[in-house]
Amino acid sequence: MWDKLKEQFNLLKLEKKKLYLITSSEKFVSKDEFLDAIASALQGGVDIIQLREKSIPDNVIVEIGHKIRTLCDEFGATFIVNDRADIAKIVQADGVHLGSEDINVSDAREVLGDNAIVGKTTHTPDEVEKAIKDGADYITLGPISLNNKNPHAIDFSVVEWAQDNAKIPTFVTGDITLNNVVELTQSGIYKIAVTDPIMYAKIPEQTARSFLKYLP
Repeated sequence: MWDKLKEQFNLLKLEKKKLYLITSSEKFVSKDEFLDAIASALQGGVDIIQLREKSIPDNVIVEIGHKIRTLCDEFGATFIVNDRADIAKIVQADGVHLGSEDINVSDAREVLGDNAIVGKTTHTPDEVEKAIKDGADYITLGPISLNNKNPHAIDFSVVEWAQDNAKIPTFVTGDITLNNVVELTQSGIYKIAVTDPIMYAKIPEQTARSFLKYLP
């Protein structure tokens, strides 16, 4: 019974989340500066942190992951690790985010337990439907582009389709800035996942608060 209640609580927490930060440490000169930016973002109200670092050693990811776990606990945020269910387990993250070439949802739960949060990257209606069928707790959908400069951007009709058909929390990714977030919310998008606009803001806390003003 407790396991079922915990699962329902996790999903309820996801339903209320609006601002999802996907990390990037590339432009920081030290781990401390990187962690300070994450702490500032959490102070500003970021709901979910995804630790996504492709080019640093596993032992460093684990070291950073333990510290982000502590920060997320302090601010009541959800902590997700990208790709690596094994590292997510080591750092006691809330779950893992899976791409198209990663292990499947059921295998991730074998590693992390049935109550872990498992997210999936999606780009098409077929991928959205498969993620839901496979048991993902949430999806990211994108990338979108409002200026038509990204050749890999998905058609906005896919986002509209997902709003009508995806029955799990959907975080839209892509060309999302403070300059266009109002346009997105007017289209019914209230959950977003971003990196640079917050990670590399002069004061991430202020930028996070500014985004949240537009996310009802």
